[in-house]
Amino acid sequence: MAELRRLIAGLGPRSAAVVLEGPRTVGEALDAGLRLRTVAVPESKAAAEAVVGVCERLGPDPDVLVVADHVFDRLAPSVTPQPMLAVADRPVAEIPSAVGPDDLVLVLIGVADPGNAGTIIRVADAFGAAAVVTAGGTDPWSPKAVRASAGSVLRVPVVTGIDAGEALSALRRAGARIVAADVGADCRHDSGPLAGGGVAVVLGSEPRGLDRAALDGLIDDWVRIDMVGRAESLNVAMAATLLAYQARVRHLEHGASNESGA
Repeated sequence: MAELRRLIAGLGPRSAAVVLEGPRTVGEALDAGLRLRTVAVPESKAAAEAVVGVCERLGPDPDVLVVADHVFDRLAPSVTPQPMLAVADRPVAEIPSAVGPDDLVLVLIGVADPGNAGTIIRVADAFGAAAVVTAGGTDPWSPKAVRASAGSVLRVPVVTGIDAGEALSALRRAGARIVAADVGADCRHDSGPLAGGGVAVVLGSEPRGLDRAALDGLIDDWVRIDMVGRAESLNVAMAATLLAYQARVRHLEHGASNESGA
C-alpha cells in the first residue's frame, strides 16, 4: 500500500503512468485498451454494482486492492473521491501525419488550468477533432484534467511533450491551415478563416494569450471573438467551444442534412 501511495503521489507529466478515478472512467479506460497496473477500491463500496461491474472486466493483470475507507481517502487525489482508483500506462499519441479537409485539431499552448484543459479535450471530442496537442502548460492527464474531460481524454488522441513551434510546423506539413485566436486580431472568427475544414485552432494561456512575435511565420490566420459586453476576453475553454463549432459548422450542417434525407 505504501508503494501505491508513493506511486500516486509521484505521478506527473513525465511519468509513464496516470491515475484514473471512478468506475466509469476506469471502464472507459478498459474500452480504450489501456493497460491497468493497479486498482484500489474502498471497503465500503467494494460490493457496489458499478465497482463490481468494472472489476469483473479486469482480468488477471492488475492488482486489485480493497482498502479501508480512510486509507482510500488518503490515496485519492480529489477531496470527494469516487469509489475506484486505477494506475494505468500513460497513453502516447502523435501529431497526425495527414490533416484532411474534414479534420479539426486543437492546439493548446501554455494552458495552465487543468479544468480548462480537460474541458477543451471534451470540446474536441464533442466536435469530432482528430487530435488535441498540448505544448507546455498543465498535464492533460492530471486527475483534475481527466475529471474535467468527462472521459474524453480516453477517446481523443492527446499529444503531449512537444514544443509549440515543432507542433505547428508538423501540422502544417500534414496539410493543416493554422488559425490562432487573439483578442486584437483584425479578422472575426466567423468571417471565413475557420471555414472549410482541415484546420488547426491554436489557443493560448488564460492570462496572457499567445505570443504573436514568438509564433511569427507559423500562423496562417489570426481571429478574434467579438463581444458586446464589457468583458475583455472569454475563458479559454469557452473560446475553444466557439472556435471549434465555427470550424465544424459546415460538417455539422452536412450531417444534419443527411439525417433528414435532404
